[in-house]
Amino acid sequence: MSCTHQKCVERGKTGGLEMLLYIKAITANATGEYNPDSKIFIVKKGSKVSDTISYSATFRGASAIEKNRAQYVKNGMVETDAVFKSPSTAANFVTGRSSNGLNAWRDENGVSLKELLKK
Repeated sequence: MSCTHQKCVERGKTGGLEMLLYIKAITANATGEYNPDSKIFIVKKGSKVSDTISYSATFRGASAIEKNRAQYVKNGMVETDAVFKSPSTAANFVTGRSSNGLNAWRDENGVSLKELLKK
């Protein structure tokens, strides 16, 4: 699927058009770019990630979040663009818990990535 949404912007990093998306919560405030063609998701430098990581028997992604945050985050802020292979992995990184990226990431009007991809 190509990016036909009006809020797509042309970029060079992932070789095409990216959708500007956001996670805004009490504990996190992140900006991301998603390329529907390449399926690459970038959490942008300057994004704030949650202070905590969820550790539970049902969530096995905590160690991946720790690893990625050690690489990209200092004092709760993303220091350099962080590249992920899916919106959900990017959302997990930001929220510190299991997240459905298609629902968590939204455009500036609050429309979910899931709905945007249907257009």
